[in-house]
Amino acid sequence: MKKLTKKAYTTALNAAKAAGKYLLQKFHEDDTTVIKSYPHDIKLHTDVETEELIKQMLKRRFPDHSFICEESGTEHSQSEFSWVIDPLDGTVNYAQRIPHFCTSIALKKGSEYLVGVVFDPVKNELFSAIKGEGAWLNGSPLHKKNVGSLSDAIITGGFMHEGALQKGKKTFTNLVNRIKKLRLLGSAALDLCYLAANRVNGYIHYSTHEWDIAAASLVATQSGARVDIYERDGALDVIAADETIFDELKKTAVF
Repeated sequence: MKKLTKKAYTTALNAAKAAGKYLLQKFHEDDTTVIKSYPHDIKLHTDVETEELIKQMLKRRFPDHSFICEESGTEHSQSEFSWVIDPLDGTVNYAQRIPHFCTSIALKKGSEYLVGVVFDPVKNELFSAIKGEGAWLNGSPLHKKNVGSLSDAIITGGFMHEGALQKGKKTFTNLVNRIKKLRLLGSAALDLCYLAANRVNGYIHYSTHEWDIAAASLVATQSGARVDIYERDGALDVIAADETIFDELKKTAVF
């Protein structure tokens, strides 16, 4: 098991770097062809191409594994291992030329995440984690520091999906006068990685998906952050924070 995990970790790192290189090339070329538009989101041709690049790299090393992907859906196999892939988290940022996006790749056994890799090619920041071994940013260990109080906290998250707007508006209205700052940055995976890296202190997201948070939630927990995930109507509500403010933040949020 440990040997497989290490092999998976190395493969995921390489796939994320390759995907990031491709995304950055297309970003500089201003290649933002929209395949489909939704009320609060879009799908780009680049999303699909990048996902295929990642899948092919993973399949060469793990041909019997299953896949749970944002663009191509789920590919079942007899294996108990599944790769969870978001080729481009922050698609709207990408399309609008906002340089804040990433690739997210995770491996899980059953429902337990074993490996997580999130790569931001613009900043050349590679967040990664192995369950039980820790989390890293460009190879340096990540250790969660705890903010003293909610009033000193910077909170991030998102709620721009159908069914999430009311809860999001109530929660962030409740929070705005109780925290230091609120930031909505546009990438769920990077939000959780920023929590792990002590750049923010809490994260609340309504109606997100597994591929958005799979890798980053492992990075966050392995750094020492607390993360709770709730499944509601086929989507996920997430709250994560420094240990010192988690309970207070959760009481303020609408779940």
